[in-house]
Amino acid sequence: MSIAPDATGLNAPTQQRVSAILVTHNGARWLPEVVAALSSQERGPDYLIAVDTGSTDGSAELLQNSRIDLITAAHDSGFGAAVALAVEQLPPQHELLSESGERQEHESEWLWLIHDDCAPAPDALAQLLAAVADRPNVGVAGPKILGWHDRNHLLEIGVTLAHNGARWTGLERNERDQGQHDGDGTIPVLAVSTAGALIRRDLFEEIGGFDRNLPLFRDDVDFGMRARMAGYAVICVTAAKLFHAEAAATERRAIDVAGGALHRPHLLDRRHAAFVLLANLPLWTLPWIIVRIFASSIIRALGYLLAKLPGYALDEIAAVALLFTRLDRLRIARRSRRKKR
Repeated sequence: MSIAPDATGLNAPTQQRVSAILVTHNGARWLPEVVAALSSQERGPDYLIAVDTGSTDGSAELLQNSRIDLITAAHDSGFGAAVALAVEQLPPQHELLSESGERQEHESEWLWLIHDDCAPAPDALAQLLAAVADRPNVGVAGPKILGWHDRNHLLEIGVTLAHNGARWTGLERNERDQGQHDGDGTIPVLAVSTAGALIRRDLFEEIGGFDRNLPLFRDDVDFGMRARMAGYAVICVTAAKLFHAEAAATERRAIDVAGGALHRPHLLDRRHAAFVLLANLPLWTLPWIIVRIFASSIIRALGYLLAKLPGYALDEIAAVALLFTRLDRLRIARRSRRKKR
């Protein structure tokens, strides 16, 4: 599905080509609004492709009826694997052609990642492109993320990590968006959510896309850390807005990815939190980080037991145990990151 950009004052230079990648998995509940939001962009993507990972709720049929180019993947494919599959279907950057068949010269090509439960505001892509147009060092840009139902509920303006690997937004619980964090419109951050992330294609290919050890949860933080280690900046563009239902994180959708740790989101999240720390931080910090991971897991488990949530307490302990039974994956991940610095 090719979407031609409209002429607006926010449009980035025509040399910037955008390939939007929509990943779906049983997202029919949100997809109609997501597709409508994509087709209503003031500056639309030059190309839109969807990857459906074995949906059983009619998501694939909805995409086909919307005349969106669709490829399918196994039902247990992770988000990063689905994105990589879509990128493989794109023409090489030096072979990009116009609709008339003429070769086009592009200053850069960007990948715009869209979840099936997130709807960008009409000017979201235009704002993202405008922010990166004069910042050649930026490799990843993300929008301000707000709630799906309560659209003044501020969810994210970029993310970072706490000392124990917890995903930290720096926001208060149920914080309202009143422009208090907007600043000059861009904020340098450690990482941005994959929901609505705009990523340079050459960066994506240079660092090998998303880590396949992180099929869901924390893949965004890991990618941001690796992009920064490769010499690129990561920013949040607060003028660009996106509304996100967070279906997987809030357990409104089953966790079907390979290695999904008994379909328990909290267990998967905690395991990946520790993996990201141990895979990316300097070698000399690892003994201290390992102690912190163990101590934090025990403290959090005790807290969940006191709150009468034994399932979450078990997740905390099991996450660490599962991680350290596959140290070979950590060694391979650290070796890969050293090569990409």
